[in-house]
Amino acid sequence: MKTNKRGFTVVELLVVLVILGILITLAYISVSKYLNQARSTTYEDFEKNITSGVTNYLIDHTGSIPNEGESLVVDVEKLVCEGYVDNLQDPRESSKTCNLESYAIVKRNNDTSSNMDIEYSACLVCAGYKSPACSNSISGIKRLKADSTCEVD
Repeated sequence: MKTNKRGFTVVELLVVLVILGILITLAYISVSKYLNQARSTTYEDFEKNITSGVTNYLIDHTGSIPNEGESLVVDVEKLVCEGYVDNLQDPRESSKTCNLESYAIVKRNNDTSSNMDIEYSACLVCAGYKSPACSNSISGIKRLKADSTCEVD
């Protein structure tokens, strides 16, 4: 009896498809893990940029430094408008920025001798991400907003 050896059997094709499916799933998991890690790093860098930007802003605008025991909120949009922070392009949605709802909280604690004890925290709000600092209440705190003439993308 002669057998036809010209093609693959259905079982062989199914085995190949299952193996390809497993490989594709493993690759997808690895890539998505890498992308999530990259986004987290980007958000952390944004928070550092906000903190650095508000520090530089207060160096240039010493009259805005809060009094001892008080706090100040500075909108990221103001920092972007005045050139202290670059646009924070949202890594999840590239057509959006994280500028509008994000802000920095500046708290001046008790000063020691000639040094000011200032604490900075950044509240970053992006699509699908919100920093832990955003849980702090900012109601009743003086807030510096961007001028109405400022146009931010």
